[in-house]
Amino acid sequence: MSLHDPVALRDVAKPETFRAPIPAAMESPATSSSLTRKAVDHIRDLIVRGELPPRSRIQEKQLCERLGLSRTPLREALKVLATENLVELLPRRGARVTALDPGRLREQFAVIAMVEAEAARILCRSGTDEQIRNLRVIHDALKSAYVSHDPARYYLSNEQFHRAVVVQSHNQTLADIHAGLIIHLHRARHFALTMSEVNLEFAHDHDEIIEAIERRDAEVAGRRMAGHQAGVADHVLVSLKAAGKGARDED
Repeated sequence: MSLHDPVALRDVAKPETFRAPIPAAMESPATSSSLTRKAVDHIRDLIVRGELPPRSRIQEKQLCERLGLSRTPLREALKVLATENLVELLPRRGARVTALDPGRLREQFAVIAMVEAEAARILCRSGTDEQIRNLRVIHDALKSAYVSHDPARYYLSNEQFHRAVVVQSHNQTLADIHAGLIIHLHRARHFALTMSEVNLEFAHDHDEIIEAIERRDAEVAGRRMAGHQAGVADHVLVSLKAAGKGARDED
């Protein structure tokens, strides 16, 4: 992945084109593994974008036809997605998309805030000038999308910005934790942010974050990043509660 290309930083895999289905009996182990990976990426993308809504049943026949797969790699893909808590396997009844759990989301936002704050501090202390310039390019694209009232482009640039901060910290543990959690937050944001326009406060947060990083002010950058994610968490959770759609009630 090139950090010089902002589009390459997008961490939600895009599905590849699938060909005619291969009968299960003809699939070699290598082919089956490859098809399973493609199915995982495609179905995950459908779940994150809301095309497969929370609590919806997985229609295996339709998905097999859509993806050009036999049921073997599809079912293997569902097992993988179950380990990511995106799918729930139902004994003898197939599978369904998991509900959005506000309590779990709040925990995940808190961890993401800690990860991104530490990554911002590391980037301030040890990032190269080129890495910080790259982050500025992504930030400028984000700001342009905000000014032009383009929410889709804004949130794509937003994802790229936050992922770039983590990746460019060169801390693999932080990057792994971030990658494992961020898909759930993207999924929640998809539902919350289709109901409201870009929040001006969040747009200004990014100005303060990039300016602190450019000054290499590690403590301010970390504090601004943590505060930003706390605000986003509150906004998303309030929006999900107001929608009352696809979310499990909090205790």
